Amino acid sequence: MNVGAAKAWLGGMGLVVGLVGMALEIQWIVWVAVGLLGAAFLLRFSKGAAVLLLFGVPAAAAQQPAALRVTQTAEAPRLDGVPDEPVWFTGDSITDFTQQEPAEGRPGTERTVVRVLSTPRGLYVSLWWFAGRPEAIRHAQLRRDADFDSDDAFSILLDPLHDHRSGLLFTINPNGALEDAEVVSFEDENEEWDGVWDARARITSLGWTAEVLIPWQTLRYRPDVPVWGANFRRIIRRKNEAILWRAWRRTEGLLFMSAEGALEGLADLPARRTTELRPYAAATGAMRELAYQPNGSDSVVALGDATARVGVDAKVALSGALTLDVTANTDFAQVDVDRQVVNLTRFPLFLPEKRPFFLESGSVFAFGSEGRQQIFYSRRIGLAAGGTPIPLVAGARLTGRVGRERVGLLAVRTGGTEDAWDFVARVRHDVLAHGFVGGMLTSRSLPGRSGPAVAGGVDFDLPFVIRGQNLVLLGFAAGTRDSAGAPTGSAARLGIDYPNDRWDNFVGVSITGAGFDPALGFVPERDALRHGGHIDFFPRPHRWGIRRLQITFLEWEVSTRLNGARSHSSFGISPIGGELESGDEFALTLQRFEDAPDEAFEIFPGDTIAAGRYWYNRAEMSIESSAGRPVGLDLTLSAGDFYTGTGTEVEATLTVRTAPHLITNLEFEQQNVRLPTGRFTARSARVRLDLAASPRLSGTLFVQHDNESDRLGFNARFHWIPNLGSDLYLVWNSAWPTGLNAGIPWSRPQRGQLTGKLVYYFRL
Repeated sequence: MNVGAAKAWLGGMGLVVGLVGMALEIQWIVWVAVGLLGAAFLLRFSKGAAVLLLFGVPAAAAQQPAALRVTQTAEAPRLDGVPDEPVWFTGDSITDFTQQEPAEGRPGTERTVVRVLSTPRGLYVSLWWFAGRPEAIRHAQLRRDADFDSDDAFSILLDPLHDHRSGLLFTINPNGALEDAEVVSFEDENEEWDGVWDARARITSLGWTAEVLIPWQTLRYRPDVPVWGANFRRIIRRKNEAILWRAWRRTEGLLFMSAEGALEGLADLPARRTTELRPYAAATGAMRELAYQPNGSDSVVALGDATARVGVDAKVALSGALTLDVTANTDFAQVDVDRQVVNLTRFPLFLPEKRPFFLESGSVFAFGSEGRQQIFYSRRIGLAAGGTPIPLVAGARLTGRVGRERVGLLAVRTGGTEDAWDFVARVRHDVLAHGFVGGMLTSRSLPGRSGPAVAGGVDFDLPFVIRGQNLVLLGFAAGTRDSAGAPTGSAARLGIDYPNDRWDNFVGVSITGAGFDPALGFVPERDALRHGGHIDFFPRPHRWGIRRLQITFLEWEVSTRLNGARSHSSFGISPIGGELESGDEFALTLQRFEDAPDEAFEIFPGDTIAAGRYWYNRAEMSIESSAGRPVGLDLTLSAGDFYTGTGTEVEATLTVRTAPHLITNLEFEQQNVRLPTGRFTARSARVRLDLAASPRLSGTLFVQHDNESDRLGFNARFHWIPNLGSDLYLVWNSAWPTGLNAGIPWSRPQRGQLTGKLVYYFRL
C-alpha cells in the first residue's frame, strides 16, 4: 500500500470513528450506551429477573455444594514431592474436575487426584497429575512468585473463615516453584501477598506429583469453624485447558467463592502462635554520585559512603481474623527498580507500588479509580516525587475482619526531609454475596501546617448474578481538604459493568473538582467531567482454530473541563481480534484521538505542542504469542496522525524460556514522530534475565535505557531462601549517562550501590 492509499484508508476509518465522536460531542453516548445495555439486559433476562435485579437479589452459587473430608494425622508426611506415604491413601480424594476452557461443563481430559491432610504442623495437600504426554508438560518457571502463565500449574483456594470472601491462593508448577495471592474480589487478586509455605514437585513417567505444606500460622481461622471453603484448579498449558473442582462456569472461576466447595473435619485445630518476627540486618556501600555535562566532564554531587541498618517487621495475630503488622526502621533495598518509560503525554505517569509493607493486604486500602481518582496511593509515603527514598521510621497496619466488616488501619511515621505522620482508615461492610459498601479516611500531618491534610469518602460495589450473568454496580464520592479551614474539593464516580464470557460491557461517569487534591492520593487530572466505557463481543466460532473472537464495537473516554471546554478524548473500534486454540492472540484496532491543551507543553526534550485543539486518527495491529511457547513474540504496530504531524510506533517483546533455569526477556519501544516544527524518535529498551538454580535460589539481571532521560540503568539481584520465611539478598544498582559527546563513561558510573540484606524469620 502506497502512502497516499494508506492515508486515504486511515482517513476513511477515521471518518467512521469520527461519526461516533460527533455523538460524543453533544454528550449523547452515555445515554445511548446505557439505553442499549438496558435494552440488552431486558431482552436477555425475563421480566421476573429484571424485577429481581431492581430489588437487589444477591449472587447465587451455580453448582451444588461439594465437600471433601480432611484426614487428620499426628505424623506429617515427608515433603519431597512424592505422596507415597500410607497416610495419603487413608482418606477422601477429589477427582471430579470439570472444564472451564475450552469445553465448558465437560470432564477434564486428563485425570487429577487431590487429597488433604491435617497435621500438627499445618495443612498438607497432595496432587497426582496424570498426563497423556508427560514430555509435553510445560515447566519453564523456577523462581518464587514468577508468572506461571507459561506453565502447567495447580492452584489451591482456601477460605478458612468460610465467609466466601477472605480467600488465599497457593499455586505451584511441576518444578515446585511457588506463587501466592489473596482474593480481592471475584474478578481480581492481590499477587503481592506473600505467605510462609512450602512445596515440592516431581515430574514422572505418568505426569507429575506434588506435596504442599501450608503452616497453620500462615492462615487466618477461628477454632470454632470446623468447615473451610476451598477450591482447586489445574491448568494444562499445552492444551490451554482449565479445569476446576467447583465454580467451573466461565462466568465464575477460581475466585468466585460463592460456588466454592468445602473442607470438612477441621475441628480442634492448634491455636496460631501469636507473633512472627522478621528482624533484618543490611549493609550498603555507595559509590560517589557524579553529574555530567554534555562534553563528558563530571563533578561530584555526593561522596561515597558505607552504612549499616537493622530493623524488624512483626506480625501479631490479635484474633483468628485480625492481624497487626508492625515495622521499625524499614528497609526496601531488595525491591525491584521502576521501569524507565518515555511519557509522550501531558499527564503524570502512574507507577505501581513494589514495597512489601504496602503491598501485603494492599487491596484492603483500595478506594476510587486506580490511576485516576485515588485518595490513597501508597507511593506518596516514603518516596519523593522523583522516586528517591525517604526514611520510614516506623509503621503499623491492622487488617482483617470483624463480623461482616473488613477493616484496615495504617499509621506511618516518615523522617528525613518529609517528617510526616500519615494515617489511613478503611472499612467495608459486606452486602449481597460479593459486594460491599464502605468508607475511607486519610490524613497527613506535616510540620508547620495549621492542620492535617485530610481526604475521605464512601464507596460501593454491588455485584449481581442474574440467570448466570454478572452485573456490577459501582461508585464512590469523596472530598479533600489540605488544612484546617481550607476549602473542600470533591470527586465522584458511577459505573455499571457487565463482565461475562460472551459480552463484556462497561459504562462509567466521573467528576473531579478543581480543588480535589488528596495529600496521599493520585489524581492526574482535576477540573474534569469524564465518561467512558467499552462494548465488547466475544463469539466462539469453534472452527478455523479460533477459540474466541473479540469484537470491540466501541471503546471510548471523553474528558471535559467543568466549564464545558473539551480536555481530551479517545475512541476505538476493533473489527477483528481474538484468541486461537494455541493461546496466540491478535487484534486490529482503529483509533481516533483528541487533545485540547490550554497551554503549551514539552512532549519530548526540545519539542513542544502548542495550546489548541487537535484531532488525529491511527490504526494499530497487535499479535501476542502464547505464553506456553518456548519462544514467544508480542508485537504491536501503530501508524497514523499525531497532533499536527504523523507518527509510527513499534512495541516488541521477545521471550525465550529455557526450562527450567533461564528466562530471557527483551523489550523494545520506539516512536518516530514528524511534526511541522521538527521530528524526534522516542526509544526505550529493556533486557531482563531470570536465572534460578532452584525455587529457593534465584537471581535476576535487569538492564534498561531510554533516550528521554538518556540514562542506562543496571540492576542485579540475588535471592536465597535458606528456610521458610527467611531471606538473603544481594542487590547491585548502577547507572550511566548516555548521549554524551564522548560516549558512555563506563569506568565512571553516575552512581553505584551494593546492598546485602539478611532477614531471619521465627515465631513466638
